[in-house]
Amino acid sequence: MSKVTRVVPDELPILPVRDTVLFPGAVMPLPVGRESSLALLNSLEGTEKILGVVAQLDPRIEAPTGTDLHGVGTLAKVHKMVRMPNGNVVAFLEGLDRIRVKEVLGFKPFLKAHAELQPDLEDQRDSELTALQRNVQELFREVVARSPQLSDDLQSEVMNIESAGRMSDFVSSTLPSLNTMIRQELLETFSVRKRMESLNTELTKEREVSELRSKIQDQ
Repeated sequence: MSKVTRVVPDELPILPVRDTVLFPGAVMPLPVGRESSLALLNSLEGTEKILGVVAQLDPRIEAPTGTDLHGVGTLAKVHKMVRMPNGNVVAFLEGLDRIRVKEVLGFKPFLKAHAELQPDLEDQRDSELTALQRNVQELFREVVARSPQLSDDLQSEVMNIESAGRMSDFVSSTLPSLNTMIRQELLETFSVRKRMESLNTELTKEREVSELRSKIQDQ
């Protein structure tokens, strides 16, 4: 399957998000309430509603500027917007690619920036990467099998993803035990190999916690 080469608009609208990291390949419902964010969503036209989703450094800041955001986010597409009775909107976003925010171009009525695509690095297939990928898949399947909050369908889903980069992003976005800081670190890890190594560590810890939980419940 050939990879789609996307073009980032010269002035990319940026949606700052709190305690949330969107990964390429993931689809996420995102509640939006800030005036600037609603103005951004209302400005998107055409079939390709493209924007950048970037996490805030401090979720408490109400009107973030460029220095309040992480330098790496995700190019995303808006699939659907649902207006809630309280006036907020839930936007259904699909992550497309990693982006680096190079320069903030304006703040009103919403943030706009110059950004560039950040491709995966070191994803050439070799025996070490294949072994890492298999290990992550197996650990993830074990964690899913033991978790009451994760659907068993995820076990077969993770086995059907051939690309190591895509698979690591799938696990990163699906694993509920990862906090925002770790997710952001994984988003900023452009080397697929290093991303896999980090996930290996996190999944091993998660498996140990779930085994301990089972033992305590059995006693």
